[in-house]
Amino acid sequence: MIVRVKLVGVLRSKLNKDEISVELSKSAKLKDFLRELRSSITDLREAVEEDGNLTTSYIAFLNNVDYRLLGGVDYELKDGDEVSLVPISHGG
Repeated sequence: MIVRVKLVGVLRSKLNKDEISVELSKSAKLKDFLRELRSSITDLREAVEEDGNLTTSYIAFLNNVDYRLLGGVDYELKDGDEVSLVPISHGG
């Protein structure tokens, strides 16, 4: 199963890539997938907590839909899914 991770903003700049494709040998929940990504790509630590949840500075979209509308971090990934990690801009 292949899952693509689309990188936006500062993550795109840090990794010098628009997206990463990850091959999974078995199905996984979004939380487990993000936890594994965080451990293998240290630049993702600003977006993903150790437990696989997103930091308060980021939001994820699954196939262009807010991940919270699809079950949150408990969403079961499917072949061909696209996960977008997007920084949230806070104003004041």
